Amino acid sequence: MKAYMVESSKKIEPFGDHPRDCLITNRKLGEIQKEVLQGLGLELKAMPSAVKVEDAEEHIVFDDSLFFTKELLQEFITEARRLKCCAVCAAKPGQFTNLSMVATQNVQIHADRVEYGLHYVPARELRGDQVPMVIDPDQFSMPFPMPEHVHGGREYRIPITDTVIIQIDHWANLWAANLGMLLAEVARLRKAPKVRLLGLVIRARSRNRWKVLRQVNKVGRNCDIHPTAYIEGSTIGNNVMVGAGSVIRLSLVGDGTAIGSNVTMEFSVAGEQCAIDSGSGIFGTVLYPGAVTSAGVIYVSLCGRNSFIAEGVSLSDFRFDGRCVTVIKDGNPVDTGNIGLGSCLGHGVYLGAGCVVAPGRAIPNGMRITPDETRVIRKCLPDGSVPGHRRIDINRVS
Repeated sequence: MKAYMVESSKKIEPFGDHPRDCLITNRKLGEIQKEVLQGLGLELKAMPSAVKVEDAEEHIVFDDSLFFTKELLQEFITEARRLKCCAVCAAKPGQFTNLSMVATQNVQIHADRVEYGLHYVPARELRGDQVPMVIDPDQFSMPFPMPEHVHGGREYRIPITDTVIIQIDHWANLWAANLGMLLAEVARLRKAPKVRLLGLVIRARSRNRWKVLRQVNKVGRNCDIHPTAYIEGSTIGNNVMVGAGSVIRLSLVGDGTAIGSNVTMEFSVAGEQCAIDSGSGIFGTVLYPGAVTSAGVIYVSLCGRNSFIAEGVSLSDFRFDGRCVTVIKDGNPVDTGNIGLGSCLGHGVYLGAGCVVAPGRAIPNGMRITPDETRVIRKCLPDGSVPGHRRIDINRVS
């Protein structure tokens, strides 16, 4: 069976990259699409338009910006074949569609489903009206500790599923696809045959889930990992350095990346040749290759290639007015439906100490930003005053 990919000229801001060139867990979307299709025995064909497809045999047609896992595509094709009719892939609204920032995707949103740019077309004699093939992607979830006054009284849960489909139309979707790939690995482990899980328990000599997770680590060649570092459920590339006391949990680290001491990295992706300085925290964040950070903590953000985040930078990820984070798409604000989302730094962006970026904001490629001069001590005047600052006189009695 053939898979026809409809080509587009989309660009993902602020990067200016086509979706197929964007990185998802350190691989281009185009490479992932090709691998998934080949794994199911589908032959990939690029087309300038869906109306140009002329094939009497069964086939699928999909948008070139569409990210999907093998499990999702296999379930869609299997169910569509069972119905023996034209079908469009749709997902049941829920925890996963919310995490994927579906409001920022160019998809058809209905009350009971979200329709994506993925279509199944049967043999010509079976064709007729198209029907939605609704798949429920919410397989598992885990609670995330958060006080009720922060998340509005609802229990905050993170979806865990290997049935992933996201249309990459915005940087928020790209961030979600990276997190989706990491969570998909957790789902696959939870669905693994009991014999494999038993083998992991035996190797760990414990039923403790964290000790078992250490048995699924993948560590590359020529790595320098301090014996006090703690790694679980993660993939570490070649020539990676990890310092003393660092914790890497359910994350992916690219080749040649240097991680200092006492670094915490959870549900995050670091590309090749990144540098994460000692004491930093990276949570739910994607660092493109060459990114450098000395910041104390970065939450749920996306940092472009060769970006630099200095100590003292704050990438905010939460609003104080009780509303969900908004992002800018095509010049207009869009409600993501998520209470937490950080920032997106374009390729080559440098942020100096003291910079604060609002939740959901994106900074264009190549910008190098420091705080205003009034916030930086540059000189002390003869009378002892410091422009833009207040001096404390310890000898003055009030």
